[in-house]
Amino acid sequence: MSAASRYDAIGGRRPARDGLVPEDGLKAYARDSWPQALGWSAERLATHIPAAVLLPEREEIMAAALSWAAERGVAVVPRGAGSGVLGAAVPVREGSVVLDASRLRGFELRADAPEPVVRVGAGWSGGELERRLGSLGWSLMHFPQSLEDSSVGGWIATDAWGQLSTRYGGVRAQIRGVRVAGLDGLIRAEDAGPHLGAEGTLGAVVEATLRVRPAPASRRYYSREFPALEPALDWAREAMARGGPPSVLRLYGPVDAFFNGLKRSGGLSGAGPWRSRVETLLLKRTDWLNALTPLLGHAWIAVAIYEDEEPYRDAAPPRAPGAVDLGESPARRWWQRRYHLSKQRLERTFAAGGFVDTADFRAPLSLMPRLDAAVRAALRPHALAFSHLSHFEAGGDACLSVTFAGLGGGERHARAWAAALEAGAAAGARVNHHHGIGLGKLAWAGNAWGEARLAAWRAEKHARDPFGLLNPGKICP
Repeated sequence: MSAASRYDAIGGRRPARDGLVPEDGLKAYARDSWPQALGWSAERLATHIPAAVLLPEREEIMAAALSWAAERGVAVVPRGAGSGVLGAAVPVREGSVVLDASRLRGFELRADAPEPVVRVGAGWSGGELERRLGSLGWSLMHFPQSLEDSSVGGWIATDAWGQLSTRYGGVRAQIRGVRVAGLDGLIRAEDAGPHLGAEGTLGAVVEATLRVRPAPASRRYYSREFPALEPALDWAREAMARGGPPSVLRLYGPVDAFFNGLKRSGGLSGAGPWRSRVETLLLKRTDWLNALTPLLGHAWIAVAIYEDEEPYRDAAPPRAPGAVDLGESPARRWWQRRYHLSKQRLERTFAAGGFVDTADFRAPLSLMPRLDAAVRAALRPHALAFSHLSHFEAGGDACLSVTFAGLGGGERHARAWAAALEAGAAAGARVNHHHGIGLGKLAWAGNAWGEARLAAWRAEKHARDPFGLLNPGKICP
């Protein structure tokens, strides 16, 4: 059956406002923003091209599509904006149909509720939604780095965290409920819990209710330089415990601080000719760069930002004996450049024969020095690696992000990725904080989610999708 015939079979005809992606547009849905997929050959990519891509503008058409798929045993892949970095939206079963939720864009602000919320369709992009709310004086206070490229449905699917999470938490702390289309063709209001991080394997989220807050009038910026990671961590613990916490709290290692332009001696912020030259050198001779990185020293740069709102209007970070007060400038530069990475830039890197990727780890602060050293040491034979800490939590955990880049792509990239995750697991960390599992972490799913959570997911999966039609091949092998 052709793609058009399949879609016409849903309810007997094709609704005028809903559509199909033309045959020549299906290739774009064969992958998301998973860096390893960006290096696939044309032959490899062809094995993941879906049989059809549906673009419903109405919830009932999304539900009808799922019912149709269940009746015929067709695999379906719910998809948001395609910005996931681990292959969660990559079709793996031949004949799969992708359900693109990007046209589900309902909007209802309930500003006069005891707790103000907004009900939105799963297809809203973060940037568009934030601008719509901002025009009305409100904000989600949820700013993932992929804000302009990610969607509400994708945030739920990956259990996303934003850059202000130290104060406000991730999307798990903001969400108040979801409406989900299931394989039985029904749409139900549900607790969001089972769907957070489930990558569309339990149903297609069509709507979410999220908490909103008055947009802050201003922000306050602080920056410190510490001689090593340990004193920076001590300072971060105190900042979390007193009068705050800050909205943003991030610690940058020497190389990451240099590339982000946070060091007093300058850096590689911006897109000028120096950055292009150094990036070319990075791709060609990471061994040289690894040998030169000690010249950047051992100092860690801390960035803290506070929202000007009650009850935190007078909150400020603690003083830090032995640290250098860098003033506002590094923190302001970070804020201005916080969305500077893009899928297009990654694609240019892979087109040049290189690779860039980031591994995220969850661990208690006491483990961070050993974890950071272990992961970077494991990556050293394969790539240049640099790291930062973010998403500090009241319970004592945080996220270590280790970015690595090198030349070769393909197998070398895969070896570097495996080396990083194996080292992180061996050091005692969870090998996922907020990027998800997708295809990239299937082999480490037990560590990334924990066996108890995996067992709960398996039980929920069996009840909702006993034949494995919803985004098959994800969460666990």
